[in-house]
Amino acid sequence: MDKNQISSGQMLSLMVMFQIGTAIVINMGYTSGKDTWITILVCMVLGAGLFWIYSCLSKQFPKMPLTAYSRILLGKVMGNIVGMLYIAYFIYIGCRNLRDGANLINISTLNTTPLVVTTTLMLLCISYVVYLGFEVLARTAVLLLVFLLFVGLLSNILLISSNAVQVDLILPLFEDGIKPVLKGIFTENLIIPFGEMVCFLMLLPYMRRPEKGGYIGVISIIIGGLILSQTMFLNVACLGLNISKRSAFPLLSTISLVEISEFVQRVDILVVMSLIIGEFFRISLYFSAALIGASDIFNVTYRKLILPIAFIMLVWTTGMARNFIYHLEYGRLALYYIHPLFVFYFPLLLMGAGWIHKRRKRRTRV
Repeated sequence: MDKNQISSGQMLSLMVMFQIGTAIVINMGYTSGKDTWITILVCMVLGAGLFWIYSCLSKQFPKMPLTAYSRILLGKVMGNIVGMLYIAYFIYIGCRNLRDGANLINISTLNTTPLVVTTTLMLLCISYVVYLGFEVLARTAVLLLVFLLFVGLLSNILLISSNAVQVDLILPLFEDGIKPVLKGIFTENLIIPFGEMVCFLMLLPYMRRPEKGGYIGVISIIIGGLILSQTMFLNVACLGLNISKRSAFPLLSTISLVEISEFVQRVDILVVMSLIIGEFFRISLYFSAALIGASDIFNVTYRKLILPIAFIMLVWTTGMARNFIYHLEYGRLALYYIHPLFVFYFPLLLMGAGWIHKRRKRRTRV
């Protein structure tokens, strides 16, 4: 991919789309009960700090993706192992997002369409855009983010106008104390979607001014966190906690409550459209991160790797779980055993190695 072609505004749009993509539609978990929206706000602050730590690595090596400076900091063998693990991680999470999107489309609209058909069509569209280049994806993000924000504003107005929002369902705050809020922070809501922003360590070098990546990331997390918190608030205020917990796609259930004078009804297609757009960008960004990493490690042009990685994703997506229930259960296990490794432990390892690398460079200069 050609470097240094993405503006700060385009990267901000990509980051916001990445965060609100799947998270506004799928069930992110209600471990904190009615206070989940407060948990999201706390995680927003922690996530901003976490991304600032990520960006320190990027500032140290502004023109390199994560796989490249892993070899510098950890040695060629260990660095390549970490890089390969990250590539597998990006492909896996991309597959999970692809499965989320395909399942919602099948449940809401294409009930009799085989899952493999839905996933294949989505991957073909994503592969084509990625083939055109990262800059094309970034420009598209700016346009569609405006559309998504408009749909979100319209949905809020329609929900309020149809008297679907009942603030009493949110009260009282901290009914079960502070422990559920803390549990939600460290089990679910910090990792998804804020911890997943580690994906952008592969993409920040493609900014015209990569040194601004930390600021752009923090701003995007604040925007995304506010949107997600407000979405969680609406879900509970409209559906109640029990229904929100049990629903696989709570926002879809929330927006289905819109009914104004028997004239405005069935606007849940807005949520389906939002999910398709959000999924498109999340999968495209994970796909791009995996391509950049594989291209760097194997020294092969990224376009030659599009079809092989797309095929791996297609097979992995359709075979990762026998049905949607198993898919959700495996996702919960990944939260505890897979995500922390790539969101917390490997970045900390690289930060420690980066600190040692800095000290050695200073000594050699002296």
